[in-house]
Amino acid sequence: MSAGGRDEERRKLADIIHHWNANRLDLFEISQPTEDLEFHGVMRFYFQDKAAGNFATKCIRVSSTATTQDVIETLAEKFRPDMRMLSSPKYSLYEVHVSGEERRLDIDEKPLVVQLNWNKDDREGRFVLKNENDAIPPKAQSNGPEKQEKEGVIQNFKRTLSKKEKKEKKKREKEALRQASDKDDRPFQGEDVENSRLAAEVYKDMPETSFTRTISNPEVVMKRRRQQKLEKRMQEFRSSDGRPDSGGTL
Repeated sequence: MSAGGRDEERRKLADIIHHWNANRLDLFEISQPTEDLEFHGVMRFYFQDKAAGNFATKCIRVSSTATTQDVIETLAEKFRPDMRMLSSPKYSLYEVHVSGEERRLDIDEKPLVVQLNWNKDDREGRFVLKNENDAIPPKAQSNGPEKQEKEGVIQNFKRTLSKKEKKEKKKREKEALRQASDKDDRPFQGEDVENSRLAAEVYKDMPETSFTRTISNPEVVMKRRRQQKLEKRMQEFRSSDGRPDSGGTL
């Protein structure tokens, strides 16, 4: 790539990152790209611990050059030291969305780049580390003591929610379960049945609150956007001498 082409690529990348940072908490802002088009950012990851019946979370600083394999190895050390004794291919990294959509990242993909690409479609999501050996047969998921025990553990970890949070939480769960139900109507393999519930579980067990706030918090994003739009409109209604124009409405 020529010097001019690289400079143009860097400028475009910087614009995308600027737009991303404008709608995120400072903690999760992405750095400006270097001359080699490399950038860094803090990402939050979730680990689905079926033995405990809940999700754990960790935040780590990730480079745009780090692959899925690199991230999995780092998360193995962060979440559970004993995971290092197991082979990495047993663990996979998924991107999940509140709509119920989920996708397993290829081992050579770049998670930070995948996250930045959500910006193109104005999407939000979460990354979940999953032990593929924990997959439960479809029939065992629908009923049985395993499910009842898990639901009991999850219930014990839920905190008291406000009316607004309960309403938003219920709406998210309903949408995620509807998407999962739509998938169940189509021919599928056993693994697809397990994966179709991943998004519903992570958003149910870890709702969007001030305690679990991440880059994937639509409420914070929308609040900041509304504030920016309001400030822009207020500025438009001011005359050149700084006094508000009369007759305008917001």
